[in-house]
Amino acid sequence: MRLGKGQIEQIVEQVVRGLQPEGPKRLDSSGSSPESSKIVDGVFQDMEACIQAASTAQKRLLALPLTVRQKIIRALRAIGISNAESYARLEFEETRLGKLEDNVKKNRSACEVPGMEDLSPEVYTGDKGVTIIERIPFGVIASINPITNGAPTVLYNAIMMLSGGNTVVNNPHPRTRGVSSRVIKDLNKAVVEAGGPPNSICSLEEPSVESAQKLMTHPGIRMIAVTGGHGVVAFAAQTGKRVIAGGPGNPPVVVDETADLKRAAKSIIEGASFSNCIACASEKEIFVVEPVADRLKELLKDYGAFEITAAQGEELIKHIFAEIRAPGEPGVINMDFIGQSPQTILKSIGLEVGPDVKIVILETDRNHPLVWTEQIMPVLPFIRCRDADDAIGAAIAAEQGYGHTMAIHSNNLENIKKMAGMAKCAAFVKNGSCGLASVGISGEGYISFHIATNGEGQTRPRTFTLIRRCVLSNDFRYRYGAEVQGQSKTV
Repeated sequence: MRLGKGQIEQIVEQVVRGLQPEGPKRLDSSGSSPESSKIVDGVFQDMEACIQAASTAQKRLLALPLTVRQKIIRALRAIGISNAESYARLEFEETRLGKLEDNVKKNRSACEVPGMEDLSPEVYTGDKGVTIIERIPFGVIASINPITNGAPTVLYNAIMMLSGGNTVVNNPHPRTRGVSSRVIKDLNKAVVEAGGPPNSICSLEEPSVESAQKLMTHPGIRMIAVTGGHGVVAFAAQTGKRVIAGGPGNPPVVVDETADLKRAAKSIIEGASFSNCIACASEKEIFVVEPVADRLKELLKDYGAFEITAAQGEELIKHIFAEIRAPGEPGVINMDFIGQSPQTILKSIGLEVGPDVKIVILETDRNHPLVWTEQIMPVLPFIRCRDADDAIGAAIAAEQGYGHTMAIHSNNLENIKKMAGMAKCAAFVKNGSCGLASVGISGEGYISFHIATNGEGQTRPRTFTLIRRCVLSNDFRYRYGAEVQGQSKTV
């Protein structure tokens, strides 16, 4: 049976009423509920009021001149940069993940993402008139934020989404609710002071899995930006809305016999140790050809790696894994260890190491659970391979088709070309740090921490817009000399 529009609206209204025992909220003339009209800092108790407020703000944002929107974006950047250290400290105290100094770098870098300059229209003119390919907003965007990147996610999404004329409702991970609320309140204050509407960036004071699901399925949400594991990404995909998903990654790095081994070792340490390897783009496994394996291992140690024995590795995985599955299958990580320092991790098996240790390496076979599981901690498996072909094949298999990030260190163009042809991923790094070059910190191009794995790549303001083709037929034709030649009098 097909339902008419009126019937669908009645059903939706009944569902909403069922979710609100006190009855539907009375709206004022602007379309806001009484609660949303009182709140101006973006942090709400009720999801319905939160979304209504963001919707009202989005309409007001679109009514403003673009010069005001540019001023708003500048204000957002300024607030994020000036508070980068305090946000990082608050997040570290709240989550105990990563490194304080790296969290500061992430906050600053998050404020360097592209803005309105990314939305320049394409214009075509000719005898048939003029056509403009322009970017228009989706409306209110839902952002499901990870535990590993609380403040930076709020910052860069606010800059990119508002640049496109959208507003955003965040559902932070519950363990980042404190820092997220602080950032959102500061950003809303900056928006208002720059001439923009209140509640342009919103969130619940007490986010949860249930609030995330309600947000993603709400009819007022047209797009979902989500970063997380398989479960939350799958739920978002089932909503039928446009989804920009930064799903799981398991980035392998290949090192062949032609590589600059010092550079390779330094890059691996930089990427895998950054914020204790909590970034999805950071190196997670090392596949090295046999002839240079020992030398690479020595250099990794020189730059801060600590190697544990096979016996110590067997003991360690009992702690860092909540569940170990069959060989060649991803296991389940013990969440108490994600983003922890090598010192904390090794202490679980009675090893005390100095502060100069940046990552832990363990030589394994290619079926080890560390090879197949995104561990989100600075413990990397080290796998010897026969040759470049063997290493590339093993790396592609370990990535498991996530489509996220891969890297190779090589001066052999044939090997680079071969892996590039097989690496169906959003970021492929050659001779650089997987975790830093791929997001634009140590590589060229715009900065973006959200790597969408469904073909969108690194997100940018245009990611959060619709494409509209505006055509003016047979008018505003322009071709120099046409009037002189008597072909047209239309300009």
